[in-house]
Amino acid sequence: MNKLGPISVGGSNPVRIMGIINTSPESFFKESVITNSTKLSQKIKEMEDEGANFVDVGGMSTAPYLNTLISEKIEIERV
Repeated sequence: MNKLGPISVGGSNPVRIMGIINTSPESFFKESVITNSTKLSQKIKEMEDEGANFVDVGGMSTAPYLNTLISEKIEIERV
């Protein structure tokens, strides 16, 4: 058993790795944005091959300094 701050990890509390993919063109970091479905699938496979246990695909920017609210329909289309 190991500690990450106050959290015990290892044994029955294994560490999990999460990949994060950004599909929001409003992102301030344009190099991180994937908007092509083929490239998105390839990136997910790459993350899986590199050890990600699960992948979070975000379709809406949460930048606090921008008005980035989009409709659910647009977000679903992005992811």
